[in-house]
Amino acid sequence: MSIWFLGAAALSFLVCFIHVFLGGKEAARPLLDSSDLKPVPKYTNYYCWHMVTIIIVALGVMFSVAAFIPSAVELAWAASILAALFCGWNIALYLWKRQELRRWYQLPQWVLFLPIAVLGVFGLF
Repeated sequence: MSIWFLGAAALSFLVCFIHVFLGGKEAARPLLDSSDLKPVPKYTNYYCWHMVTIIIVALGVMFSVAAFIPSAVELAWAASILAALFCGWNIALYLWKRQELRRWYQLPQWVLFLPIAVLGVFGLF
């Protein structure tokens, strides 16, 4: 059993919980309550919200399987790469859109995905 992958799995499920309950209140609910968005962009974004939920659960499952089945290390590679890409894209988006660095907490996703990626990488080596 890999304690690193198990830790990455636990963090993935924790991030999913945060995404659904805290992020849902902060991002999904205002999106749905918005009256100035047309249905197509509104529900496309809401659909993407649920895709993210599914992907985060999938990360947790992938790390869980890799934790208990050593021959499934490819799942941990894929999950680690995805977590690192999610972290990197969040930082790139933050910089690209020239957000104030002192307000990093307004787009905190990188903080959530970084430890998942790090634990995954530690488990790989």
